[in-house]
Amino acid sequence: MKKATYRDILLLIKDYRTAYIWATVFLILSSGLGFIVPLIGKITIDGVLGGNTEEIPAIALELIYWLGGQSTVSQNLWFAGIFLMVVSSLSALFLYLRDRFTAKACEKIAKNLRNQLYDHLHHVSCDYHSKTQTGDLIQRCSSDVENVKVFLSKQITAIGRSIILLILIVPLMWALDIWLTFLSLFLVPILILFSIFFFRKVKNVFLEVEIAEGALTTVIQENLTGIRVVRAFARQDFEIEKFSKCNETYKDIEFRLINILSWFWCVTDFICIIQIGAVLFGGSWMVKQGSITMGVLFAFITYVGMVLWPIRHMGRILADTGKALVAYGRIREVIDEPLETDSHLLPKDFPQRLKGTIEFKNVSFNYHNNQLALDNFSCFIKPGSTVSIIGPTGSGKSTLIRLLLRLYDYQKGSITIDGFELNQICRKEIRRQIGTALQEPFLFARTVKENIKLSQLKANDKAVENAAHTACVHDAITAFKKGYETHIGEKGVTLSGGQAQRVALSRTLLKDAPILVLDDTFSAVDTLTEQKILETLQQRFGKKTTLIVTHRLSCCIRSDQILVMDKGRVIQKGDHQTLKSIDGFYQDVWNIQREVDKEIS
Repeated sequence: MKKATYRDILLLIKDYRTAYIWATVFLILSSGLGFIVPLIGKITIDGVLGGNTEEIPAIALELIYWLGGQSTVSQNLWFAGIFLMVVSSLSALFLYLRDRFTAKACEKIAKNLRNQLYDHLHHVSCDYHSKTQTGDLIQRCSSDVENVKVFLSKQITAIGRSIILLILIVPLMWALDIWLTFLSLFLVPILILFSIFFFRKVKNVFLEVEIAEGALTTVIQENLTGIRVVRAFARQDFEIEKFSKCNETYKDIEFRLINILSWFWCVTDFICIIQIGAVLFGGSWMVKQGSITMGVLFAFITYVGMVLWPIRHMGRILADTGKALVAYGRIREVIDEPLETDSHLLPKDFPQRLKGTIEFKNVSFNYHNNQLALDNFSCFIKPGSTVSIIGPTGSGKSTLIRLLLRLYDYQKGSITIDGFELNQICRKEIRRQIGTALQEPFLFARTVKENIKLSQLKANDKAVENAAHTACVHDAITAFKKGYETHIGEKGVTLSGGQAQRVALSRTLLKDAPILVLDDTFSAVDTLTEQKILETLQQRFGKKTTLIVTHRLSCCIRSDQILVMDKGRVIQKGDHQTLKSIDGFYQDVWNIQREVDKEIS
């Protein structure tokens, strides 16, 4: 995992420096007013009640005279109460303003981080998504961003407050009494060292917690997505047990973290209590000896609390800092993932609309393993022609489509479209020129119309209906109560497999691209519907270059050319009439499918 530093996180606030400057100003004002509260108590005890006017600052003495003198104030101590209320209220107001400025800045930072992550995940390579768990990515876009936001909104200002307290309070305590200052702070170094030790101890545990939570999220996401498969195979108990194991692992690590935190709070509470007790007993003895006044002791007890508890809280701050460093490291790991390599440029004289001439020359490709998915593959596809591609599973049919869409880049050979080298054409442009319908269609949890219009957002209702007619799904859609406004649920759960494929096909046809790719698009469609779709598509044959990846030879009959593939190579090539009369894979499959059709009929 990528390690993040404090500097990496602090760079996030670079564009929000003004907000943090104002937050710092209000923090200083709030802290400064907080220091006045113990002084009001000291002045009241020593100066007003004790009669020692030498202990009262000049400005406070003038205020006492303005209120009626020392005797009047001593008889009306509610004056001191009002001053305490006013000072405390102003301090609280400045704290509110500090939190408001930091909160607004941090919410914007979190929003930008989420947007950056979401945008980046849309532009990384397909290979990255194939080897990364979706649940873990969700974790990074949600919980990890939240951890960074909490650090930036609360912990940075808390660190600043602790530093300000030490800088301002220690000189005040020093001015009141040197020896009592030493007595009040002698355990502070131990508290700081223990907090640093705790931070180093807990940082690695936070990483384990994040990984365990990501694994738990992945299990939840996978099972909710595949809930129908789980129920179809009656595997609920197995999946629940798998979830329970992940949950148990997460619980154990979380409990270990809580145990470490518990020890920290216990030990630091003990240290703080000893420190306050030392001030109380030592200060009481000094009051008895006459070296300090009761008002000074009151001020010291208050100041010690103001110093100790924020320093004690530094352990929690450091813990959250460790959590934020781990979280931001996981975020940076995604953001630093290389994007799809693309020049974003088009070759000179590249047309607005391609004719559709496609040529593969000695193309070889593998998915980061020793076995070639394509091995010295070559073929030529004329513009406007219809080419069917068949072959056993793993023969390289879908790999051809992925290379054509530049989801992956070929390692050897050449692929040209209308004479332009494919890897010289920017990905967005080549995908704009190709309409693709996949075997496993993905439909969003939106209306039918919105799913179809995904490929052409400005299309009118007539064009949407025409595309649905061509895909033979219009009647099925209009049979729904709300027609094209029917909400189809996540991944099209309310549609049958065949309906989902045809809605996805409608989306592809609406795009009206010069190259049409159908990757086993009719696998969930019955034979009669398939024939109807092919008959309507027949009107488009000759106008668009069409590639049909299929296992059904009925789709190949109308094709101008058929490519039979095996182990990444073309083993047979020709039209239907030619191939069915030649010994080989095509003839064998044709005879099998024909016998099956006879038995069914």
